[in-house]
Amino acid sequence: MKYRKFVTRLFIVAFFFAIAACSGSSAQIIQTHLEAPRAGQPIKNALIIAIIDDQEIRAILEKHFVDWLHVKGVEANASVGRLPVVSGTKLEKEEIIDVVNRNENDTILITRLVGYGETEVFSRGRAQFFYNYYGFYNYGLVYVSWPSIYGEKVQFSLETGLYDVKTESLIWAGETRLKNPENTGKAIGQVVEMVMTELEKNGLLPQTP
Repeated sequence: MKYRKFVTRLFIVAFFFAIAACSGSSAQIIQTHLEAPRAGQPIKNALIIAIIDDQEIRAILEKHFVDWLHVKGVEANASVGRLPVVSGTKLEKEEIIDVVNRNENDTILITRLVGYGETEVFSRGRAQFFYNYYGFYNYGLVYVSWPSIYGEKVQFSLETGLYDVKTESLIWAGETRLKNPENTGKAIGQVVEMVMTELEKNGLLPQTP
């Protein structure tokens, strides 16, 4: 009888741990792509573009990237102040090129939402990594609304692409997936940290002492 009660209690504890694990917060980078010839060639000056209609969240996300890149020894500029976007409109390629030329950027980093919820995020196929930055930007206009983060069952995914300015071609791309983040600030921090880790791992950031 005592053994039976012990097993029953053990099962109940395991059941609640399983529920907690399912409903907990998680963040991971699920797939990446690197153009092999660019491995080990650090970038020097990046323009950051986040495709989000909420300009406040866009500014926060871009600033996180800029701050991390500065720490890693890379010059970087947020696009939000230089390339404002009114809801329902998009940036023209000429506008981006003008800012790139004035900043003397050698790369453009674009991040965009690709889906919300279990059906769109966890059941979608492999990411479509575009091989030129403006194609990637245009495709990113499908999802521009940052999800409301409260309670549980919040799931969404972002893709980030790093592009060479001169050739307009892809250097690196990756998809990050988040489940039940604590808040928007935490989610942004997790995404940026994962991307920076991958860039550093592939030798795309300068070696710091």
